[in-house]
Amino acid sequence: MKAKIFILAVLMAFAAGCSHLSVKHLDKNLLHPDQTERLSMRYWDFEYVGTVENGDYIVKGLAFPKIEILPGWAEWLHDFSLSAYLSDEKGKVLARDLTVYPTQKVEPEGVRFEFSMSPERMPDPGNIFVTFGYRMSLTEGRFETPLHEKPLTGERSVFFASEGALAR
Repeated sequence: MKAKIFILAVLMAFAAGCSHLSVKHLDKNLLHPDQTERLSMRYWDFEYVGTVENGDYIVKGLAFPKIEILPGWAEWLHDFSLSAYLSDEKGKVLARDLTVYPTQKVEPEGVRFEFSMSPERMPDPGNIFVTFGYRMSLTEGRFETPLHEKPLTGERSVFFASEGALAR
């Protein structure tokens, strides 16, 4: 019995050691330092510049909500976060950063971001890709929580969307 438990523990440790984050399923751009780039995702467009400073990769810019795709009643962002990922050509995440934002109004002017990432291992020069992720809940009112139900009807006016890295 103890031998089976030991073997199971070793297999679980091996499986955990083989897993990694992947952004293979997301659109990404080759990193071109010091150039303005654009990347479109399902509900957000990103305009950014990537730079390298002392071995750190800095990605800063603006994220614009795709107002034309979001529900017309959606005015407030709750539980909102943006992520940036550096990956190799196969989509394996080399580094990532995350910024969590306070509740705010959805503005077509966009949301500013700045990410700093320090990869432990780098692929061949020139083979570094940038992509983004996001998580958000949208509501009609500022003080509505994503679990808010309308009185008497039980309807929820919440729109949730998320794109990001997956564990593989």
